[in-house]
Amino acid sequence: MKRSSRSAPGLYLLSATIAAAALTSLPSMAAESQLELQQVLIFSRHSIRAPLANYNNALGNATTRTWPTWSTEGGLLTPKGGKVEEHVGHYYRLWLAKNNLLSAKGCPQPQEVFTYANSLPRTIDTAKHFLAGAFPGCELPVVNRVEVGKMDPVFNPIITATVDEKFSQGAIESTDQQAGKGGLDGLNQSLKGNYALIEKVMDFKNSKTCKEDKVCDLTSQPSKLVLTQGKEPGISGPMALGTGVSDAFMLQYYEGLPMKDVAWGQISTPEQWKQVESFKNADQKALFSSREVATNAGGPTLNFMAGVLDKDLAKTEDQQAAQKARVTLMVGHDSNIAAFLSALKIKDFTLSGQYERTPIAGAVVFQRWHDKKTNKDLMKIEYVYPTAVQIRNNSTYSLKSPMKSTVLQAEGCPIDNKGFCSAETFNQLLQQSLKS
Repeated sequence: MKRSSRSAPGLYLLSATIAAAALTSLPSMAAESQLELQQVLIFSRHSIRAPLANYNNALGNATTRTWPTWSTEGGLLTPKGGKVEEHVGHYYRLWLAKNNLLSAKGCPQPQEVFTYANSLPRTIDTAKHFLAGAFPGCELPVVNRVEVGKMDPVFNPIITATVDEKFSQGAIESTDQQAGKGGLDGLNQSLKGNYALIEKVMDFKNSKTCKEDKVCDLTSQPSKLVLTQGKEPGISGPMALGTGVSDAFMLQYYEGLPMKDVAWGQISTPEQWKQVESFKNADQKALFSSREVATNAGGPTLNFMAGVLDKDLAKTEDQQAAQKARVTLMVGHDSNIAAFLSALKIKDFTLSGQYERTPIAGAVVFQRWHDKKTNKDLMKIEYVYPTAVQIRNNSTYSLKSPMKSTVLQAEGCPIDNKGFCSAETFNQLLQQSLKS
């Protein structure tokens, strides 16, 4: 299939807005000479992949239209996704060199960079492309600890706890509270206009789901939190369909399909994109708002990261190697990020220029700085990401033309006007999160 890198006409306004705005460079430069960057942990979502969904099932039955055919097998990183990630890696190298953590040229020493990816092909390949962009010509390994194609427990956001009445009730109450008035059903009602949009785009009233299954009004269908030991948590019902549609349309846009093929040419304005992506964002926020779900499903990921950020918590050989490295790159999934952000009680945030809450090729970047004047360590956390337009256009980045970043704040770790909080306080919060 021929691909087009042209931006959606309706997104030119967004593009112009972004161009006019003062884009914040990746983790902003420390003006104070007494601050020294000592360690960085980058937890990244993989880059563009082909859709996971089986169009012969829920998404296929919900429309009369024909879904676009992808040349890349479902779930795998696309060639464009690899290029996007190389640009991302190159940008990080510029920033790391600017802050004197790694040299601007040549290959880092083997112990200076530790890269660990989930064992699915798209996460491994994303990590390889990142390294190729950041350190071209260097032979740096990507660690993956289980058979390729299977989920590494560190990156597998499943429920491991016994799903008893106490666990379920606490999770349901938290999810309903995050969903707002009326819980998940109330959330469905608040998204009535969003459902109407996708029903129109998909010609839902003439679909098999409506004609044969007699489900013709998504808003009226119940949504339910689904918790099963050994499986990922989920929300069933129309929210699941809306989330699938969000993912499918956004990937089409990122990949650069001609706009006539992106949502069959019917999603073109920033407001429409916000409406479509509201399903996935609302699903994610509600799903992992529960401390029970977030700390259990995100526990293995957070546990590994804790060993990277706090030497006293480094127990495995991989954690010890990562803790000693200047830069650690972990590549996983949006569900990993959503879970550990919730477990760390990160305050709500927005990502300018993006529709996804946990965007493709975006990363949560933990930075440990040392204040030589006070002899204290500081922690800074930022969400670093490409905008939707930058991904579609396969943009390159520099310190003058950067990716975007947003400072994140953990509840209980107050930040100053530069976005720094006490590393000691953060480590205490980290340990508390692991005990929750």
